[in-house]
Amino acid sequence: MCASDWLGLGGLAWLVCALAFSLWWGEELNAPDTAEENSLAAVSAVEIDAAGQQPTPSVHEREARFTLDRVEALVIQTLPRALPLAHWRREEEPPSGVAETDARRYRIAGPCAPLRLAVALLEKLRAAAAADSSLLPRLAWTDEGVLELRLNGRLSHSFHFPGRERELADLARPLPAAALVLVIDDLGQSLEAAEALAALPFPVTLALWPRASGTGAAANLAGQRGLDCLVHMPMEPLPRADGSRPKPGAGALFTDMSPQALAAALEPALSAVPTALGLNNHMGSRFTGSASASRQLCAQLAGRGFAVLDSLTSPHSRLAEAARAAGLVSVTRAVFLDTQRKTDAILAALDAAAARARSGGFAVAIGHPYPETLSALRRWRDKAGTAVIPLRRLIWHLAQRQTSEEP
Repeated sequence: MCASDWLGLGGLAWLVCALAFSLWWGEELNAPDTAEENSLAAVSAVEIDAAGQQPTPSVHEREARFTLDRVEALVIQTLPRALPLAHWRREEEPPSGVAETDARRYRIAGPCAPLRLAVALLEKLRAAAAADSSLLPRLAWTDEGVLELRLNGRLSHSFHFPGRERELADLARPLPAAALVLVIDDLGQSLEAAEALAALPFPVTLALWPRASGTGAAANLAGQRGLDCLVHMPMEPLPRADGSRPKPGAGALFTDMSPQALAAALEPALSAVPTALGLNNHMGSRFTGSASASRQLCAQLAGRGFAVLDSLTSPHSRLAEAARAAGLVSVTRAVFLDTQRKTDAILAALDAAAARARSGGFAVAIGHPYPETLSALRRWRDKAGTAVIPLRRLIWHLAQRQTSEEP
């Protein structure tokens, strides 16, 4: 065979090999990728399961959705209403060592009454839980003075008030079997009476004139000593027996006020004592005796965490009733300490107030910064050991009881 024949056979063999290789390569290109095919099949199966079965969200998922979509909005709505002059921020990163890192953590500073936030949130959480019975919100103070919100047992929010932990820690304790709250009215004209009250061996609540020149200083002193404050709100009295009309003071509330006029008088008074837990009435026998006026006042206070102490300057007062109807925490004065400005009579009234606390579980007594009253308070010790507590503990107890009693 000549060289040309050998060359022809080689070319033919090369052509056959090239054709075989091209056929093999084409099959490889068209062959399915088994791993990718399995992955796609798995995704399709998941999609089909999700679309077909629609699994019921777990308790944790429902809780998370409630926390993110409803509670957070509720908190953002409530904070500026309950604590309008406070400064607050949410910490984006939880502190080291915190187990429940998904909980929202707020730090709140500035002039405010922390209990007002708790009371306002408690009211709103009650309404939210009524709309979704599967949710079990629980709002409580810790021994460290932190307000914690738990949903179905899991921490969702915590509220921290730096520098005020000691004052707030006692809110974690249950109310004593017999608890007496002492309130002293007509404060703010001078700091001397407030200093004398702050030096007592038991806590008293300072009811401050909203327009008095020393109200700010007295409120600051109360904050430094861990004492509670109220706005001592002037209200319209009934005429005296001789027909004369007592003057309740500047900025008073009157029964013939429109809602706009009432708000114009009330709001500056509340702003003057931003640390106040609520208000009580100065005079006001006519105003508190009017159901419509009392309802109008309580409507202005609703949703902001304010408590109402009815001084009961008239046996026909409707103020406490209107407060309860508006969802506010309300309490009524049990004893006036110094209707007789004699030290022995005031000591006897303190004993009577303690007896009322023992018989009813708690009682509120109201006095005034008279020298005789201050002297009696310095001397008085209840032989039965009735606990004298801050007003905040009673308010928190009543707020929780009110929540548990409502359907």
